[in-house]
Amino acid sequence: MRGTARVSARWDVIVVGAGPAGSATARLLAKAGARVLLLDRARFPREKPCSEYLSPESTRVLERLGAEVLDAVAAAAPARLTGMKVVAPSGTGVVGRFDTFSFALPRTTFDSILRDAAEAAGAEVREGVKVEELVYDGGAVGGVVARATGNGKRETIRARVVVGADGLRSVVARRLGKVIRTAPYRVAFTAHVADACAVDDLGEMHVGRPGYVGLGPIGAGVTTVALVLPLAEARRGERFFDELNRFPGVAGRFDPRRIVRRVLATGPFARWSRRPAANGALLVGDAADFFDPFTGQGIYSALRGAELAAAAIVDTLATGASLQRYARARRREFAGKWLLERLIGVAVGWPALIERVVGRLIRRPELADLLVRATGNCIPARAALAPGVLAGLVL
Repeated sequence: MRGTARVSARWDVIVVGAGPAGSATARLLAKAGARVLLLDRARFPREKPCSEYLSPESTRVLERLGAEVLDAVAAAAPARLTGMKVVAPSGTGVVGRFDTFSFALPRTTFDSILRDAAEAAGAEVREGVKVEELVYDGGAVGGVVARATGNGKRETIRARVVVGADGLRSVVARRLGKVIRTAPYRVAFTAHVADACAVDDLGEMHVGRPGYVGLGPIGAGVTTVALVLPLAEARRGERFFDELNRFPGVAGRFDPRRIVRRVLATGPFARWSRRPAANGALLVGDAADFFDPFTGQGIYSALRGAELAAAAIVDTLATGASLQRYARARRREFAGKWLLERLIGVAVGWPALIERVVGRLIRRPELADLLVRATGNCIPARAALAPGVLAGLVL
């Protein structure tokens, strides 16, 4: 393949994937003076199955990306969520409130804002380009082999660092090493529906037997609704609206005739890369890890991970320092989040436990607020992992 590919000029950094993780990384690096090439196999705007929820702490990251980025998100008329409601299989629910609010808006809009922000900062953006292989120089990653999706022309593109931000099925992650998949295995089906009943300023999570439903407004009278099922039950997703009606707190609230974006599928989740950083390359966003969408932390993890990645890469470009500092920074930043996500992901598959936890939270609303703020990144995840908190949830 390399022998038939044209070799192009060298870049400082090639970022593979122009979603939130990739575009944010590219913008930060370009602002720091690096020569950045941002590649994506799709053409924007493009649809993406997602909860489309930006946890409250995401707002602060957007502000650090630049006031113009945050202003563009606010100007897009997103929904503003003030908390989350968790509903047990019986239909009993409890609400936890943020200490601020979170944005929620379609990924077509959000991703385009970030992609354009990367380009405005000086990154070169090429759409319709699929990365197929990594190029190695002396044992280190030194570029990529990419193919234009239109004419099929291949090109070898050299760079000092390659960033894999190409999502759940990351080519870069697979080329760097083993990708680990762990139970529980789940898939998600998402759609946009207009004029849903009783949707206000809350995100909602409805646990059932099997799976769960997440929903929330994204602006303009439209609600994102996601049906998440065990992989073994994935065929249920073909009856999307019938499946929604299995959940007591969701039944009858969505009219199939008011669907405004078709059902999209994604998953399975619960995967992580054994090598988030290597000599000449690193992974960010879902390419590095994604456990379960229940907590809605994917976009925040992508944006915050982009900050960590950019800081490590700038240091590497300037001093030749190892990118392994990025792996260490990720562990420090996300270890509590990973554990909390895993505990919640397992609990969601145990409906009797969810009934018990919801009952405890109704009696102790301060714990509901704490849990929602921890999953919304308003406070450190370790606050929800304290022994007294965990005991209060089940005892």
